[in-house]
Amino acid sequence: MSGPLYRQVYNVLQERMGSQFYPRKSALPSELKLADEFGVSLITVRRAIHELVLDGLVDNHQGKGNFVRDPAQGVVVVAMSSFTRDVASGRLRLVRTLMEDKVVRASDQVAGKLRVQPGSMLRLLVRLDCEGGVPLSVDEAYTPPAFASGITPEMAASPLFLKLWQESVRIGLSRIDYEIHVEAASDRDRIAMEIAQDVPILVTGELISDPSGRPVTWIVTRYRGDRCRLSGGAVLVQNDNEHS
Repeated sequence: MSGPLYRQVYNVLQERMGSQFYPRKSALPSELKLADEFGVSLITVRRAIHELVLDGLVDNHQGKGNFVRDPAQGVVVVAMSSFTRDVASGRLRLVRTLMEDKVVRASDQVAGKLRVQPGSMLRLLVRLDCEGGVPLSVDEAYTPPAFASGITPEMAASPLFLKLWQESVRIGLSRIDYEIHVEAASDRDRIAMEIAQDVPILVTGELISDPSGRPVTWIVTRYRGDRCRLSGGAVLVQNDNEHS
């Protein structure tokens, strides 16, 4: 074999998983055993496994080891522009758990998004979304009291939250502005989503406003980057004056 040592280890492990030498969902040998078998350093083995995790072939369960991923639990594509429709249609089969429902004071950043004074009281919902029993994301929804009073715990725990909320209290949600960036996993991410420290986190911010432009809620969602891909769409509006 040629190429970097970590890649050689990667290729052998990939072949073994493909041939079912390591069956689906089974645990890989410990990193120490693999290092002894291949005659390489632990750093090399960890690099190979890290690449397998990023390529969606292996799951790392913090404190439990590395496991061969079941192809049926592949990468989930989350369409930002059609999330609610995809949940309603069954394309996304999410189970949402309400982890926290409490009142907090607005940080400077959140206050700026919602156009309220820093320190203002807000309702905070923290939810965990899973598919097939696998944690995919954790979100935090910050809502001013004027809009939050109609949110029931059952509503908050549904993946169709925005649809149910809008129908229940007749709030017009007319605009969503998105922000997306990547961060390293925090301790809280690793515990909530059962991921390794080196799994990247895709972070989205959604500012949802009513028809008058008033911010209604600010939702920050943290997706595990080894299991989720984000997609979006836009409509191009042609200005007839620009074309002859």
